[in-house]
Amino acid sequence: MNSANTSTNKFEQLADSKQKSIIDASVNEFADNGFKNASVNKIVENAGISKGSLFNYFKSKNLLFDHIYQIALREVKSYLAKVRDESENDDFFTRFGKIINAGIAFINKHPRLARIYFRLLNSDDSPHGKEIIQNLHSEAIRYLTQFVEMGIERNELRSELNPGTVAFMMESILNRILQVHYLEIFDTKSNISKNDNNWIDEIVNTLKTGLSTIPPK
Repeated sequence: MNSANTSTNKFEQLADSKQKSIIDASVNEFADNGFKNASVNKIVENAGISKGSLFNYFKSKNLLFDHIYQIALREVKSYLAKVRDESENDDFFTRFGKIINAGIAFINKHPRLARIYFRLLNSDDSPHGKEIIQNLHSEAIRYLTQFVEMGIERNELRSELNPGTVAFMMESILNRILQVHYLEIFDTKSNISKNDNNWIDEIVNTLKTGLSTIPPK
C-alpha cells in the first residue's frame, strides 16, 4: 500500500487541528470495534464533520483505515530509528533491550494504535490485514538483521549464526513481549503478567547465554 494513495490532497490541506480530530476519531473507532464493525457515522460524529466531507477526503473506509495504518507505521519507524541511532555504541544485547523498551514505550503512548495492530494480528478483520502484518514482519526482520550483522561483525555474537534466523527469533520474542504488555493494558482478566521489573533483563540474558561469544557472568 502506498501512503500517497490513502488520502486526498483535500485532507492534507485541512488545518492540523481538523486532521487530528478526524484521525483521533478514526483511531478510537477502529480500536474499539475493529475494521468491519467500525461505524463511519460515529467517526464523523466524533470528528465533527459530515459523512460527505469524510468521503471527500477518503474515498472509502478502506482508504481511511490504510491511512491510519500508515500513520502508525511512521510512528513505529520513528521509535526504532531513534533506538538505532542512539544505541550505536552499545553492544548487541543492550541494544535489543532498548528495542524492547521502545516497543513498550510506543504502546504506552499509543495504546489504541497498538490495539488496532493486535486486532489485525489475531483476526482477518481488515481486507488488507494479512498484507499489513506481512509488511510489518518484513520491516522488523530487515531492521533486526542489521543489528545481528553488526553484532557478528563486532564479535559480540557467534560468527556461525545466521543473521536472518536470529532476527526472526528476536522478532518473535519482541512481538510476544509486546503482546503481554498489551494484554496487561487492555485485558484485566489476563493471567499473563511480568514477574518483576527485571523481566526484560532476564530475557536478554537468557538470549546472551545462547548467542554471545562471551556468556554472561
